[in-house]
Amino acid sequence: MNHDSSAVIELRQYTLKPGRRDELIDLFEREFIETQERCGIRVLGQFRDRNRPDDFVWLRGFESLESRAVSLPKFYTGETWQALRNRANDTMIDSDDVLQLRPMIAGAGLPQLAHRPGIDAPARSSSRVLATIYLLSAPVSEEFREWFDDHAAPASSRAGAAPVASFETEHAPNNFPRLPLREAEHAFLWFATFADDDALQTYREKLARDMRWRDTGAPALERFLASPPQELVLEPTTRSKFRHTAPFEFSRDITGARDDFDFIAGDWTVVNRRLRERGVGSSDWEIFPATSSARLQLGGLANIDEIRFPEPRGAGMTVRTFDAARGQWSIYWVSSRDGLLTPPVVGGFQGDTGLFFGEDVEGGRTVKVRFTWTRGARAARWEQAFSYDDATWETNWTMDFTRKL
Repeated sequence: MNHDSSAVIELRQYTLKPGRRDELIDLFEREFIETQERCGIRVLGQFRDRNRPDDFVWLRGFESLESRAVSLPKFYTGETWQALRNRANDTMIDSDDVLQLRPMIAGAGLPQLAHRPGIDAPARSSSRVLATIYLLSAPVSEEFREWFDDHAAPASSRAGAAPVASFETEHAPNNFPRLPLREAEHAFLWFATFADDDALQTYREKLARDMRWRDTGAPALERFLASPPQELVLEPTTRSKFRHTAPFEFSRDITGARDDFDFIAGDWTVVNRRLRERGVGSSDWEIFPATSSARLQLGGLANIDEIRFPEPRGAGMTVRTFDAARGQWSIYWVSSRDGLLTPPVVGGFQGDTGLFFGEDVEGGRTVKVRFTWTRGARAARWEQAFSYDDATWETNWTMDFTRKL
C-alpha cells in the first residue's frame, strides 16, 4: 500500500462558536483546499468531531520542514486568505490547538488517500476515523515504540482495526511562528478507521473483552503517560481525502440473475457528472444532461439503451447480454464518435446494487474498470471508476437516472 509521503503533518483542532461548524466547513472546502495545495501544502483530511459539536479538526502535510517555511507564508499572504480570513476567523473561538508531528516510520504517513470529489459533489456515505493521542512524560523512546508494537497495535488488530498510521511530535522549532504550536508537549498519535458507528462500537466491545490488553497492555501504558489518553471520533467531510476505504476489490466472478436489468426498460432523464481529466487527481467536474431510452430483448437475456447528450457530445449505446450458463452479465459500450465496441465489464446484482469489473486502455495504459449500478423503480444511478494502481479507485463519471412519467 502506498502512503502519503509528508515528512511533517499538523493535527489542527479548532473550537468554533456554537452552531458555526458547517459554515466554516463549507467555506473551507470551497476556498481553502486547492488554494493551499497550489502553495505546496497537502490538505489531507477534514473532520467533524462526533463528540464535540463545535469542533472542526483537520490535517495538513508538508514535504519537509523547509517546505513548510515556504508554503505557509505563501498561502497566508495570498489573495484568497486575505480576502476571506475575517469570515473564517469570525467562526472561531480558538485555533491554536495544533500538534506538529512526523511519521513514526519515515515515509510511512497516512495510508493511500481517497480521491477528493469536486466542490459541489454530493455527500458521501460517511465513515469514522479514530484518532488516539497519548501525551507522554518524555519524548517517544525505543521502549515506548516496543510497547506500541507489542501491545497496542496487536490489540487493535484483534479488535478488528489495525492502526493505519502513527506519528510522534516533531520537536523542530516552529518555523512559522505566526501560527502557534503545542511545542512543549511529547505527543504520540495513531489512527484507525471504521466503516460506520456500528463497526466502531463493535471494535470497542472487542477491545474491552480482550484480556491481554486489559491485564497487560493497558496497565503497561501508564508509566509513559503525562495525562490520560485522548480519543477523537472523527467524521470525514465530503471532500476529506483521509477516510475509511474498503479493501481493493476486483473480480470477474460476480454473478447475477436474468432479471437484473428489467428495471432499465423505458425512458429516462439523466444528469451526468464527469471528470474533465482522468487519472491526474483532478476534482474539476463537468455537469450536463442527457436522455436515455432502453428496451429488453430476447425475453430479458439482453437489453439495449441509447443515450443522447447535448451537441457536440453525440450519443452512445449500451449493449448488455446475460450468460445463462454462468449467471453473469456482460456490458458493452459503443460511442457515436467511433462506433467501436469497448471491452466488456462483467458481473451482476446482489440486492439493488450491481458490481461489474473489466479492463480497458486509457491514454496508452491498461486500467481496471468498475461499474456500480444502484437500481430503483423510478430512479437509478450508474458510476464508473478506474484503477491505475490496482490499489485505489477513482470515480470519473456518474449518471443519475429519473424515469419519465
